[in-house]
Amino acid sequence: MRKPQLIYNNDGRHYSLYRYDPPMSLHQFRQPVDEILGTGVDTLSFGLGSGQTFWHDTRVGIRWGERITRHTNGVMWWRAGENVRRALEVGIDPLKVVVDRAHEKGIQIIGSLKMNDPTSPDDDGKYWLGKLKWDHPEVMIAEDDPDEPKIATCSDYSHPEVRQERLDVIEEVCGRYELDGLEIDDCLKDSHVRAFFKPSEARANAPILTGLIRDIRALLNDIGKRRGRRLMLASRVHPVEEGNLAVGMDVRTWLAEGLVDVVLPYLGGGQSMLVDSQHSFDWLIEAAHEQGAWVYSRTGRTPYDDSSHDATIEMQRAEATNYRARGADGIYLEHLPWPHTAREYQVMRELGDPDIYARKSKHYMLAPGTDGPDSAPLGRLLPIMLQEGVPACVPVFIGDALGEARDDGELESVKLRVRIVQTNPEDRLAFRFNGRTLPLEDAKVSTYYGGIVDWAAARTGVPHRIDTYYWYEFDLPLDLVREGDNKLEVTMERHLKAMTADRILQNVEVRVDYVEPEVPVGGQM
Repeated sequence: MRKPQLIYNNDGRHYSLYRYDPPMSLHQFRQPVDEILGTGVDTLSFGLGSGQTFWHDTRVGIRWGERITRHTNGVMWWRAGENVRRALEVGIDPLKVVVDRAHEKGIQIIGSLKMNDPTSPDDDGKYWLGKLKWDHPEVMIAEDDPDEPKIATCSDYSHPEVRQERLDVIEEVCGRYELDGLEIDDCLKDSHVRAFFKPSEARANAPILTGLIRDIRALLNDIGKRRGRRLMLASRVHPVEEGNLAVGMDVRTWLAEGLVDVVLPYLGGGQSMLVDSQHSFDWLIEAAHEQGAWVYSRTGRTPYDDSSHDATIEMQRAEATNYRARGADGIYLEHLPWPHTAREYQVMRELGDPDIYARKSKHYMLAPGTDGPDSAPLGRLLPIMLQEGVPACVPVFIGDALGEARDDGELESVKLRVRIVQTNPEDRLAFRFNGRTLPLEDAKVSTYYGGIVDWAAARTGVPHRIDTYYWYEFDLPLDLVREGDNKLEVTMERHLKAMTADRILQNVEVRVDYVEPEVPVGGQM
């Protein structure tokens, strides 16, 4: 096991089996490895299947589409099943192809295993339905949760046979296929839900889940001993400690006992895809580093914005900078647009080494909160309804080494942008940054009728349309911005009462630009 420089996740479906009409060629099966060669990625996290059905020639489970007689989920799901079926018929095992290719090219590869799924034997589409639940539906949780309706049809880990099925799968994929380790994906498909037990019993059942993690660690140790090296065990976990404990995940104990090597703070579902440079998980970093474990944080794919529907390289640099400044060991990339273009390859090249982007432009975005319980612990304070005479305070963490760049004469500018929805030109607003008043007459002010945000952002529960708004952009004095914690205050000093719409502090952004050489154009040298 070696410490990753940059981890990239390919779930095996969206960027492989879904995309090709059958039969796939050997070259196409190798693409999850070949498309990351020459980048900063040195560790591939490869999806083993839906979690309950698989891509490989399994002897302990069933493959994707194996028992399907009516294809009701569209052509993509049919493609995946047919591609696997035809490949195995001619002696091509998709998982073996990817693992062998990774090792041939010097890439460390771990298998990503989804730990649960809400598909029921009563569902019409059963691509995700695993062998155990198919044959023994009595192992399902079967307890309703009004907030999480998908939980009832998940497997209940209090049943020994559910835990043993997972161990059998792990022994098969890590033992037969020479994987370098395993990633536990605790989130359900298309959801931020984590489910292992009946909701009423989850917290009390944490020792049962910890026992399974011990068994997984012991199994990986046995396989690793035969190979003469330790196999990596990584786990996605909730960035808020209470979020783990509530579903029975005692992550502190996992770390204290040395069971996991890598933890991946992860909200899951659409929430995890939002660009957010601000949320921290100091408790997790401290607990991991005390035991020599590593923390890798993912960058978002989608900003909550109407002008940019995909994360820019400047946004991803900012996220990576802040995570590393907080103490994270590296970055975990997932859901980059595919097929990869020069934009994605720039991300994969740069984010493996912070020295590459230390003095390159960064765009610090603050994600909006939702009605869920995660917003406040993650620092997602926006949006804020402005009230007359009451300052709205927003902390902004900036991880750049601003002082050193300023001393070297390489810090070019720092711009603050504030979006306020439905403000009125006859309102009177006041802005302060780190205690200093920002004169409104110095701001660049622009207004827009409104805009549509990306679907991936809207699916998190935030509004799909940003209503009529004003942008206020300030050039901040370079000596005013701090490395680390900064504070913005916005006060509505006068509110035009005749216009009743709520004035909403919707977005806060900071753009940091450095002095860089001019890019030649035309015949310049």
